[in-house]
Parts: sequence; C-alpha cells; structure tokens
Amino acid sequence: MAQISVRLQAGSRAATASAVPGAACCVVGSSSSLGSWDPKAAPKLQLVQRGGPAWEGIVEDALACAGQDFKFCIWNGQTHDYVWEENGPLHVMPTAGCRLQAVFEDGSADVTAAVVAHNPSTRWQVAGGVDTGGILVRDGRPLTSSELGRLGTGALVEELELVNDRLHYQKLSGDGPAKGWVSLQLKGKELMRKISDGTNQNPAAVPSQTSGPEVSTGKLTLQVKVDHARSPKAAEASRLQGTVCCLVGAPPALGAWDPKQSPKLSKHRLDGATTIWEGSLDGLQVEAGTEYKYCILHMAKNLYIWEESGPMHLWPTSAALHDFEAGQAEVTSLGTWPPPAKIPQVPSAAELGTGIEVWIPWSRCRRSEKVPHSVLHAFHWPFALTLERIRDIGELGFAGVQVSPAQKSKSGGEWWTRYQPQDYLSIDGLGSWDDLRKLSTEADHQGLVVIADVVFNHMLVVASCEEWKRAQSSEKQIAALKRRLDDAVGPVLDAEDFQWPWFEMSGEHWDNENRYEGWGNGEWSELNHSEKVVKVQQQHLQLLLDAGVRCFRFDAVKHMRPAHLAEHMDYLKKSGKLLFAYGEILSVDASMHYEYMQSLAMPSTDFPLAVYMYHVLKDGAKAAQEGVAVSCAKAARSEGLRIRNADGDNNPCLCSDSVRFARNHDTVMNPGSFYGLTGSCHSSRTCWAWLLSLHDGCVLVYPEDLQSEVSGPLICRALRFRSKLAKVAASSEVGLLCADSIGPPGGPPSLLLVALRDAHGALCGLSLVNLQQVAITVTSCSLFRQLGKAAFQDEQGNSVQLCDGRIEPSRGSVSIPPQDAAFLLATT
Repeated sequence: MAQISVRLQAGSRAATASAVPGAACCVVGSSSSLGSWDPKAAPKLQLVQRGGPAWEGIVEDALACAGQDFKFCIWNGQTHDYVWEENGPLHVMPTAGCRLQAVFEDGSADVTAAVVAHNPSTRWQVAGGVDTGGILVRDGRPLTSSELGRLGTGALVEELELVNDRLHYQKLSGDGPAKGWVSLQLKGKELMRKISDGTNQNPAAVPSQTSGPEVSTGKLTLQVKVDHARSPKAAEASRLQGTVCCLVGAPPALGAWDPKQSPKLSKHRLDGATTIWEGSLDGLQVEAGTEYKYCILHMAKNLYIWEESGPMHLWPTSAALHDFEAGQAEVTSLGTWPPPAKIPQVPSAAELGTGIEVWIPWSRCRRSEKVPHSVLHAFHWPFALTLERIRDIGELGFAGVQVSPAQKSKSGGEWWTRYQPQDYLSIDGLGSWDDLRKLSTEADHQGLVVIADVVFNHMLVVASCEEWKRAQSSEKQIAALKRRLDDAVGPVLDAEDFQWPWFEMSGEHWDNENRYEGWGNGEWSELNHSEKVVKVQQQHLQLLLDAGVRCFRFDAVKHMRPAHLAEHMDYLKKSGKLLFAYGEILSVDASMHYEYMQSLAMPSTDFPLAVYMYHVLKDGAKAAQEGVAVSCAKAARSEGLRIRNADGDNNPCLCSDSVRFARNHDTVMNPGSFYGLTGSCHSSRTCWAWLLSLHDGCVLVYPEDLQSEVSGPLICRALRFRSKLAKVAASSEVGLLCADSIGPPGGPPSLLLVALRDAHGALCGLSLVNLQQVAITVTSCSLFRQLGKAAFQDEQGNSVQLCDGRIEPSRGSVSIPPQDAAFLLATT
C-alpha cells in the first residue's frame, strides 16, 4: 500500500469541483490497478480540509504499479463532470510502504518518503483449488478487479503484501500468473498455507536458487546523447547552468522515481546538433536489465524534462551509450511464439445442470468472400518481425494480418506515435517500403492478405491543448505555433492545410456535430479537406498499393465526413486492386455506423456487438433478451452520453462483414473505459471463443491475448475450428443456458452453444463454451433438442453422436475446463 495526499489551490477549478456533492479524487493511470485511464475504475481519495482543500487516501495495489506515471482527476459520479490535471509533469506512483505528498497540476512538487519497510521473505503454498485447477487470481486486492487466471495447487509464492484476508504474491514455482492477489480462505476452507514467516524458513519447502539476477556494483561509464531536433526541450534545458541528467527508476538506488534522489550525470558537452551528457557512476547496486528513464533536472528552477518518447532504457553492466528519447520502434514480446495450442486434459467433472434456455437471434447472411474471416493484429510489430512470423500466422488459421500505420510518424517508440502522421510520402518507423513489399509478397504466397492502417483525419501533435488555448488571444503566439506545424509537416504540407479556427474537441464533442472539425483533445492537428490534402493522402494509398497491400483500415472515421472518405474509397476501387476496407468508428451508436456503412458500402468496427456480448456473458438471459440496443444505451449512459437509437432490430451484429473483437488496441491501450470494454486476457477468453465460433464477421485478434498463456491456447483452438468451417458454414444458432433462479429472467449463464449449419441446413460444427468457474461434463442439455441428429469428431479425433438431446462420445466424455470450450466438427 502507498499513502497519497494531494493539495489543491484554493479557488481553482479542481477545488470548486471538489466541493460539489458526489465528487471524488481519482488516481488514474494506464494499469488496471489505476483504472486503465478510466477515473470510474481508479482508486479514490477522501476529501479533507487542512489549511485548504486536499484529498488523501491509500492506493492498495501500489506495489503492482510502482513507478507508473499517473494523473489526478476530480470526478463526480452524479454530474458526470471530469476535471483532469492539465498542467505540469505527470506524478509517479511510489513503491509500497511510501507516502506521496503531491500538488494538483504540479508533479514536479511531489515529495516521497518511506513509511514502513517490507519483509519479502514470507512464503506461502497453494492448498486449495484441487478440483478447479487452482485458485482464482485477480490483478488487484478488490474482489471486483480483473481475473488473471488460476494459481495451481502446490504452487509456491512469496508474500509481497498482506491486507486482511487478501495476499499479494510473487510466484516462485508452479503454474499460474507470476503476480497477483489471492484469498487466504473461502467459506472457511483454507486456500493458502504459510510455510515460512521470514525468520524460520523451511529450506525444504522453498526451491533453492543457485544464482540470482546479475547485479551491477562497480564503476559504470555512461554517455547520453540529446538530439536537438528530436528533443528540443531537453536540449534547451541542457544549456542552463546547474542542470543535471538523472537516471531514474523504481529501485531506491535509482531514486524510486524521484529525480532529486537519483544518480546524476553532471558533465555535458556540445557535439554539433547534439548535447552529450557523460560520467561515471560508482557503487550502485542495480539489477541488470532494470528499466529506467533519463530526466534533465534543474533543481533551482524546479524544471523537469522527462523522456516522453522511446522505450525505457535497460540498466547495463558495462559502459553504454544511450539516446535521449530514442526513436526506434518498441516491440514487446508477450508470451511465446508460436502461441501454444494445447488441448486441455480435464479430469472427471460434475455434470452440466439444468437451466433456462435462451436463443439469441443471429443473422443468416454470409460473410462476403473477399472479407478475411480472422485477422491477427500485428500491433506495433515491425514489418520484418511480421514477415518472420507470417507462415506461423497462416498455420494458426488466420486469413490476414493487420499492420500498424506505415507512414513516417512522430518520433518515439510508443504505439500512439504511429497514429500521429508526419509525412505521408515516406514509409518509415516500422520498416521501409521494401520491407512492406516483402511482407505483402510472402503473405500472398501464404494465402493471407495484409491490411494497412491509414490515418487521414489528423497529423502529429505539435503543441499541447493548453498552448493552443493560450495562443487564441495572441496572433503572435498563433503564428509561432503555425510555424512549428509548418516545420513538422513540411515541405509536403503546411499549416494552411489544417482546420482553422482551432477548436478543442473533447467531452460531448467527440460524438456530436462538432466531431468533424475539432482538434482531438485540443492537440490532434486536424487536417482540412482540400484537393491538395486529398492528393497527398492518395499518393500514400498508392505507395501501399504498389507495395502489394490490398486491404485497408481507415482510422478515426467518425471524425471524417462520409463524402470525404468516399473520395479515397473511389480511388482504391478505381485501382482495381482493392479487396477489403473498413472504418474504425469508436461508438456504440449504431446510427453513426450506418452513416458510413450505407453510403460507402464498407463495414466498421462492431463496438455495439462487443458491448452486447460482454453484457450477455455477465448477466445472462436478462441481457440476451434486452438486446444490443438496450445494452448499448446503458453503456452510453454510464459514460454520460446518449445515443440516438435505443431501439433496433434483434440482430446483434452491425452486418455480416463487421470487424469484431473481444479486446482491441483502443480498449486496451487508450485512456478511459470505452463503454465498459475493459478486462484482462482471462476475462475476455470466453468472448473470443464465442466470436471465433460464428459463421460470419471478420474477427480481429489482439496479439497479447493470442500470446498469453491464459487465453492463447483457447484462441488457437477456436481459430482452427473457424478456419476449417470458413467456407462451409452458412448460418449460426446461438443458445444460452442460464442457471435457475427465483423469478425471471434467469441467473448467471452456465453454457454458451454455437451450432453451425451449411447452406443445406445440415449441422457442420458445434461449439460448447463453459462459462462457469468449474469444469463440467456435458451429456444432455435442453439446448440440444433443437439441433436434431448429427455425427461429430472432437479435437482428439474421437467420434461424438448427437441424438435425442444427448451427446455421446465413443471414448470418455465431453468435459470442458472452466472458462474454456469444446469444438466439434461434423463428419457427415
């Protein structure tokens, strides 16, 4: 736990908002422990009055998010008002056992002090979960936090934190998540057993470790290059007398994310258009590979210039030369490659019980032949890495791969820099034009399509919203910012190619009539619609076509007028090379999607379906019977929005070609909850199984979920099932079995069934998704009575007969692990 207090300036907008009933001060960051940038899901502080308005409280998951940047936000659940910090550097979460004293909108004034020391030597062993594959792990102390999977019985863990009956652990051995929170007991039954208390360890109970991580302890010589063009603020700060270059990270030896307490380089010299900081550090005990950042600090002026772009640096063991805000692409390798596709072995399990059956009407329209049935989102992967894996991608059952935007973008390694174009006529950042051509050629050889992501609504950020706001009252400042924009996008484009006057698009303006011309967050450099801009963007499309790309995703479509997007679609169609294109419309308002789908004859991202499916998987019959329109209306209201059509037809999908997902990069990486679409790889796995079992749609698979040990095996098996039936299945029947409950309309869902039929009406596939937290054996089910007779083969090759509402395998039984599925292919 970490103690946090934040002072507010009397009379400020934040102080005024804090005085309104229903207000809360939220500690908001990118991790799930800090709400994934959604204030509603973030830890909350309590209001106190000590010589002025202030908030204070405890962040219980501080150890899981130590060192992470965060912001304070005054949020009111009654009025749906948000007052975010807009000025100053971000705050940094202290380590567990520390106290942070902060000032709203002044992260540079943060003061961190130790409160208690932590003894990490207590060990525990998992005693429960024998019948369920282990005990449930969550990513936070609250029982409402996201599920990470199960920690196997017998696993050994080290205690990181103990709060009442909840244990925060780090795994030493065994199966399951490496870190998380578990309960010590459940309904009086022991789940965790303490095997050492830190003073009298049982050596036999703790695995011996012959060697630990390599630790750097000697003299270390470092040089840090600051490129003046790439990092002008850092270059300017480096010219000031008294500045130092700080090496800042989570370990105490690196200041616990406080630059004032971190080791420093004090010498620097000019080398052309580069400033080089250099020096030797002696006696620091830091594990090799520890992540850290550089920060240019001027203590007297209270000036902090942090690295904002590029991946984190890794602590070296010998002399090293680093670039401040290095511009190389950041590649995160999660899980294994190729992903595991193992078929789970299930011990004897309880028989599926009875329940209330609900059938969800599904479209009988087939997917267009040119639409890929399953696509891997090679999110932020360099083209060379995607090429290296393209054969595996095809063998997994995918029909296509989507790459991140290819044009030259804002410098930096973060994923969002790819969505800030700088030069449409240059392919740079994830690889060259030739790299993309090689990828397209090999993908075509493997029978896959490549989908290119294009960003035509806006270009790179050159100034903050606050800078633009201040400039509105000064022609001189406006001219200076326009020159900055000229320098960034020239010589191909210039400042006159953007939308003027400047208008901040935020809040309700994201979804109303102002969404076309506003500058997103007051920062996105919004392009205007002109012959010049269209010509440059179509030159970019031609570069992609010439590289062999035949499919396209248009980013931020709802901020472009349909008639403007139509010019690009016409260009692609006239080329004779277009196979498939879709638009990203981040909305649950179906009428907004239809504005583009109907006029442009192109599908969009099916956010309404994602919201509906999660509601059904959570609430069962009630959500299924209410339908997609009601689910979306509820989700919109939770965000303080209203959608135009709360009524609609019974079909949950926008169309048979819509692009579908359980999670995508918008819901995972962006700030905010996006209509409640949050969750982990584990909590999304059954939604992936449902999507991939259907006959229609284009399923876009997020790579983290594919590569996760928790969700990857299930997704791989579902992909194989979908690819085998992609050209055969013509319709889907979706049934839900919900637990009996007192009063309508039924309790939690226990089983999801997807039955696939061919064009003649014969069963060709059957997917059974276990929605329970325990393994089940399926023999009879009321949902089967509607299906008729059929013969299947299970994933192990055993024959399975469906007759008279029962399924009977030739060997063993149809048993399904918790939150998993069984896939059956028809043999006749």
